[in-house]
Amino acid sequence: MIQINKIVGNIYSDSDLHEKYQDMLKKDKVENIQISRLEADRIRMRKVSNKGTDLAMTLLPGSHIYDGDVVLLAEDRMVIAKRETENVATVTLNNDASTQQLLDSATKLGHIIGNMHRPIRVTNNKIYFPIQSNSEIELFKKLFYNLKQNIDIKIENIIFEPDLGFDIHGH
Repeated sequence: MIQINKIVGNIYSDSDLHEKYQDMLKKDKVENIQISRLEADRIRMRKVSNKGTDLAMTLLPGSHIYDGDVVLLAEDRMVIAKRETENVATVTLNNDASTQQLLDSATKLGHIIGNMHRPIRVTNNKIYFPIQSNSEIELFKKLFYNLKQNIDIKIENIIFEPDLGFDIHGH
């Protein structure tokens, strides 16, 4: 078992690590561990890579694991965190709606989604939030029925990363 105390960096945001990753990938020295969104904030966990490397991770409080994080870098291997995809509802606001309609729709969507205690991500007139099953989309279509002229809702399977501060529940 190998002890991990910190994240080395990320292959998607650090060009040197990306270059090292490409080199080690050619030499078949890259290993992956799967991390779910719920595990991403855990500071203690044990994982086994796809090539059998046993890792005991004890990270600093407040650590978060992103897709592409390097958890181990050694001469003989590089272990990368791969975030699992999940089903999310994607609500797109209609660009043809008036400013007042967009404000009303966004406020009502926020109220409904907030009452369901879902983490959210807002990007480019789209609101993303995780769903438990594909059938749950029908519930949200019913809840959003009065907004249907200003929105479109569909299911996507993506690596979901909530907006900072919009991923926790509290009263």
